[in-house]
Amino acid sequence: MGILLNDATGKLRSGWVIFVFAALAGFSYFVGSAAVAILGLEPRSPLSLDDGRLFFTTAVMLAAAGFASLICALALKAEVGLPRHRALSHTLVGLGLGAAVVTLAVVIPVAAGHGTLHLYAGPLGALALAAATHALILVPTSIGEELLLRGVVMRQLALGTRPWLAGALTGSAFGVMHLLNPSASPIAALNVALVGLWFGVLAIRTSLWTSIGAHASWNWFEGFVLGQPVSGIKPGASLFAGTVQTSGFFSGGDFGPEASGLTTVLLALATIAAAAWPKKP
Repeated sequence: MGILLNDATGKLRSGWVIFVFAALAGFSYFVGSAAVAILGLEPRSPLSLDDGRLFFTTAVMLAAAGFASLICALALKAEVGLPRHRALSHTLVGLGLGAAVVTLAVVIPVAAGHGTLHLYAGPLGALALAAATHALILVPTSIGEELLLRGVVMRQLALGTRPWLAGALTGSAFGVMHLLNPSASPIAALNVALVGLWFGVLAIRTSLWTSIGAHASWNWFEGFVLGQPVSGIKPGASLFAGTVQTSGFFSGGDFGPEASGLTTVLLALATIAAAAWPKKP
């Protein structure tokens, strides 16, 4: 039984836990995606955050990752990283961090004369609808991706290897996943991998609540507040709208701020700061 169970704890070995998680999540995602396709609920192309049908694809991801996490936690006693204590405080800290870093990625180029931002001037009803639609689409995506990579999987990898390697591996997977997004590029994948590494360090130093908060606020601020593409997905109506130069250090092109050189620097600094964060039990 040594090949299956850890001799010291009697629990299933980390590699097998990850295999079970991946199998459950993959099967659930396949079934959910098939149902969305059969019902004709797939989003239109090109992808845009004003298309409410995106909710169904993001909900499928959340449901698949959530189901796999729940089964592994209950049946295999695998840690997800969502302790009840400090749940609110960690989430609020994450919300603030995600909003701050992505705002800097957009505002610094504007302040340096390499872009523009102007306030929305349309009907308030349309703005409120956009805020709700963006949240409905982006929050499930954020939670689902964090559960998928930085919940059971990252913590099992950390048990079997080292925490820093677990963060690097799941961050790299995060970058590769986004190569399928519209207007993706090598620098976009690298930066998304850095985002994943940053989120991973936050989750290791605090809890998954922090990385979920940072992920959700990053996406929502990027799309709704700042009016920028979110990983290649075009924004709809937004609080601010504007442009950044189409090429150069400050530009992420059609993929959005996540593909800019400035974002690379900001993410490196944010990751170093997170790694220095005092870890509390």
